Amino acid sequence: MELDDIPDEPPGPTDDSIWRVIASALRADILDGHYTPGSPLPSETQLASRYSVSRPTVRQALKTLVLEGLVTIVRGRGTFVRTIPDRFLILLGTEPRLDLVDLSFNEINQSWGWLRLPLPGEDDGQGGEIYGRSLTIPANREIAAMLGTRLGHKVVHRLNLWMHVKKRFIEVNSYTNADVIPPPVKKNGRVQPRHEPFYELIQADRGPIEWFTTVTARMPYETERLRLRLEVGAPILLIRRIMLSRDGQPLEATEIKAAAEEFETTTISEAATDHSPTSANEQSGWPEMSPDGPIVLAL
Repeated sequence: MELDDIPDEPPGPTDDSIWRVIASALRADILDGHYTPGSPLPSETQLASRYSVSRPTVRQALKTLVLEGLVTIVRGRGTFVRTIPDRFLILLGTEPRLDLVDLSFNEINQSWGWLRLPLPGEDDGQGGEIYGRSLTIPANREIAAMLGTRLGHKVVHRLNLWMHVKKRFIEVNSYTNADVIPPPVKKNGRVQPRHEPFYELIQADRGPIEWFTTVTARMPYETERLRLRLEVGAPILLIRRIMLSRDGQPLEATEIKAAAEEFETTTISEAATDHSPTSANEQSGWPEMSPDGPIVLAL
């Protein structure tokens, strides 16, 4: 359902505050359980008759509830109370800290029930799909703040999209200050490929490494909403893990974007009270992670 699908006719001059009253009454009925998740609200005609107002006034009230994430409008069927799906857990503070966008992570990634998706609207120039991207970009305001650098500074941005077998979607970003990446090695005038894992490359001589993780939520930008298959009014969870050198310099930031209604975070100590470690991960002490388990990702 798109915002364009919600009629945007302005209410009449005497209806300016009435739509707020209608929205407040419907909101209270939804939160009190009068209308249960998945159930329909009365039709626009019924609501207009109940409150003795015009249909544009009712539409303004319903549009407010859509933007609040309480209801969704299905074209040709009506307005329905949004259901809240079961939440899966993202585990924070695991050791070792894995480079989630590196190709070497694919095997672990798949064992947890995840598959990489092609980036929408992008191809390799020959009609083939692209399953990840690595570009040097100028830092915008958010990236500059994460990496403690200036606006416009060169940053290496790596991007993946993932889908879980439970039909959940996340966007995985990695941002690295270009200054901390060693220059390419040349031999006989030719650039030689590097074989070190990316994290080893940027951590060299900068340890011991420390980590700083934050979890916030906000409304998605339009591109994020489309990538994550979100309805209008659905917020996203924003998890950022920053790699710090021994002198506190940010080297890299891994960022997970996910539907806030589908995922929540937990820590090793909290998860250990409910889940015993799996033998495959005894060296890290990770609780058991599988496509069918409650914990689906470690960060």
